[in-house]
Amino acid sequence: MATQVFCVDKPREYQKAGPSDLIKLLPVPNTNPLFLAKWIPETLVYGIVANEIVHLSGPTGSAKTSLIEALSLVPENFRAISEALGFPCKELKLYPIEMATYEAPGELYQRRALKNGCTYDELSGLVQALREAAKANGQYHHLIWLREIGRVHSASVQGGLLDIVTKGDIILPNGEHIDGRGIAWVADSNYQAESDATHTLVTFDDALRRRFTINLTLDYLSAEQEAQVLHHLVADGQLKPVNDALIAKIVRLGQVIRRHRSEGSLLSVPPPTIYGYLAFLRMVQALPHLSIQQVATATLLGNASPDDRKLSSGVFNEVFGLQAEQEDDPTKGGGLF
Repeated sequence: MATQVFCVDKPREYQKAGPSDLIKLLPVPNTNPLFLAKWIPETLVYGIVANEIVHLSGPTGSAKTSLIEALSLVPENFRAISEALGFPCKELKLYPIEMATYEAPGELYQRRALKNGCTYDELSGLVQALREAAKANGQYHHLIWLREIGRVHSASVQGGLLDIVTKGDIILPNGEHIDGRGIAWVADSNYQAESDATHTLVTFDDALRRRFTINLTLDYLSAEQEAQVLHHLVADGQLKPVNDALIAKIVRLGQVIRRHRSEGSLLSVPPPTIYGYLAFLRMVQALPHLSIQQVATATLLGNASPDDRKLSSGVFNEVFGLQAEQEDDPTKGGGLF
């Protein structure tokens, strides 16, 4: 049975969806809609409303950043899910903090800065965000976003977060107290995506790991779900009609690429996503004189290293067959349209 897609901005339709059904979130301007299992955005919205400390993890391209942005940059998404769950419908206010900019634990609070030829201690962006959130407590749902906690310069920076990431009183080095009870936290990482830590720079601090009260692991959609999303986009008029066979094959190509990456090959090729499939299909439709393999090489198999380029041809042939270029060439009377 095909997976259904339910729209977040259609309340009656949304309520019919089960926890594992795909939900379409309204897109951030100039991007495509985001499709996720219903229970994932609902869990994150609950964590925000309940002022929990959330760890959002998963492989590159699994929509961690896109999910946070869809809730914060498109208020209708957050509001629709909040209303469906019966939560207070206050606006979400996001405070993004780039963790890669912190080189030592003390910089989480302040760092030396230069102004008018003089040096002074400048409050960190994290402390400024906490002050602003505490001052406006009650007016919004406040969310501190610790971006890429695995890409900090050292594990000691993660350890420094222990005195800050809390649901209670946050005490600054100068003795100032900040009330953290009305503030939610979300940290994103790749820690739960790979056991060999190829996506991370430092070991995950165990004490910080235990601090998270909600842990969400995102993964890629299944082949069935990816095909259903593409069919939904065609039916919704966001993509020109495409032959079912081509959709099935391009989704299979994406699955094969991910399998190779999990086995340690094709690591220079980005993991395929719905956005990648759309780029492929748009190019096929706009440049019908190109072969399917040429389009795949320019999109889903792009950025391959010299060694991976040799393997990518075999990967393409594994899905499309050795005669793909001749059989799939629309100019030769066959084609997939």
